[in-house]
Amino acid sequence: MDFMHRKHKLHFDIATLKKNDIVILTLDERWNKLFKLIPISTRVKKQQDILNKLLGQEASLYQEQKNIEPEKIKHLNRIMSLTEEAFDKGNEEAKISLSRSKDRVEELNQRVKEIENEIFLMKDKIRHANFRLLEETVRYVYRVIAISKEKEKKIDRELEQVKKKLKELQAQRQRLSIDWTEIYSFFHALLGSDELTKLDQIFLRPEENKDETGSSQ
Repeated sequence: MDFMHRKHKLHFDIATLKKNDIVILTLDERWNKLFKLIPISTRVKKQQDILNKLLGQEASLYQEQKNIEPEKIKHLNRIMSLTEEAFDKGNEEAKISLSRSKDRVEELNQRVKEIENEIFLMKDKIRHANFRLLEETVRYVYRVIAISKEKEKKIDRELEQVKKKLKELQAQRQRLSIDWTEIYSFFHALLGSDELTKLDQIFLRPEENKDETGSSQ
């Protein structure tokens, strides 16, 4: 089947995808339901795993971003509480602790910027992986449809052959369904019942008494 071997380049309109509410396929109930109807292919499964891995990485970035704020607030509060002790009273330990908190706040601020950039890049990776998954899904599903339709055509042809053969057998059976009453009446009048019974035993009974191997009993 030519369809099976052609490698079409597929282009999807992002606006169309958004209009049809297609965001992340692996989170889409319709996409998941599709592979309850047909088994998922190796290629589709591979793209699914790639997308899910990226989604997991994105979730980790958001979680890290979320965790930064409480820690940042903790260090800012410490800086405020140690400022008087460090500068007004000249407490060296307070100065060291305050300096460490300032450094940590700067690190956290830098990490926030890095995370924002990583999330931005991650979204692009996820979008690309999602389109790849969509492409593999389209190819696979249409391949399954094509194979299914081809099998349906083959079965339909076989059914037509069976129907044709059945009609032929029915016609043959009909031709063999002769009313033997008049012929029996003729032989009965000509030969009598005793002779007719003997003829039945000779010509008909052997066929009726044959066993399954085809030999007479």
